[in-house]
Amino acid sequence: MHEYEIIRRIAGAFPRHPQQQNDLMICDAEIIRLGDELWALTMDEFSPEEDLFTGDDPETLGANLATATLSDLLAAGAEPAWYMHSMTLPRQADRIWLDKLAHGIGSVLAQTGCALCGGDLGTAGEWRYCGFAMGRITQEKPLTRIIPGAPQTLWVSGPFGDANIAALTRQPTPRFELRLETVRLVRETATACIDTSGGLFDAVWLLHELNPGLCLEVAIDRIPFASGTDTAARQSGIPVEACLLGGAGEYELLFAVPDNADNAVERALYDAGATAIGTVRSDAAAGLIITRHGRLLSRMSQPPPCPRGAADMDEYIREVIAATNMLFHAGREVDAG
Repeated sequence: MHEYEIIRRIAGAFPRHPQQQNDLMICDAEIIRLGDELWALTMDEFSPEEDLFTGDDPETLGANLATATLSDLLAAGAEPAWYMHSMTLPRQADRIWLDKLAHGIGSVLAQTGCALCGGDLGTAGEWRYCGFAMGRITQEKPLTRIIPGAPQTLWVSGPFGDANIAALTRQPTPRFELRLETVRLVRETATACIDTSGGLFDAVWLLHELNPGLCLEVAIDRIPFASGTDTAARQSGIPVEACLLGGAGEYELLFAVPDNADNAVERALYDAGATAIGTVRSDAAAGLIITRHGRLLSRMSQPPPCPRGAADMDEYIREVIAATNMLFHAGREVDAG
């Protein structure tokens, strides 16, 4: 089963509480009302086999675990405040490894003003980590995955590919970026937002599913790739676009901004490192289309391959490459209009 089907089946067994402000899957975080305030809650578990985070550099691992946990709050437009974690440490971990892991986690919490208030501890053959975080919604309402019908521009907070090419070639996981200036602008200007914890096109597909009456257009030639991704992909014989379909988390934000946004807003987003990669329209045939240089490349009719559905990593890589070739390299381009 695909991850989203699993989530829906499990959640369907539990009633919703009146203080829960969002429907299932509508927001990256769970939104609840506490008194007169709205709070966002999120919890994520990570493991080397599930998320493909490498632990050779424990400080990078710690920073990535905290960034990945907080990413859902940032996508919901919340300001992180409280943090808890359950840490399962590898039995062979020494004091230096543990100190570096804790320093990596602490460095991210310090940057976001988020305080650790406890957790749990265990040991096993491999590390596992579960992070929980809460953040206050300070604007009028949270950011969700529901896109308004008025014309929008799709933006991403930073470049893609380095986390996925590392996973696909079994290299060390790069350090994820917090991009707090972009996060601030997203809170102020975005109309919808989702993080890319399952890769870019996993997030694009979910936006498509949750906004069935809209046409989402993604310009493949506008998507920024992280430095070195193209070279690493070429050396490994993997199409570079596979890094956009791969399910390793990149933890950038994908968000919508109104087409008629002030020029100063666009300049601020570009200055912060964000990139416009597509559009959302209600005056075109609904669906998810991919273009290159303004010409239709393909129509995406199914989600990217799910890592949970593959027998092993080699099979998953073959599925990702096959889907990449079908979406980005099959047939010829035609006018998108």
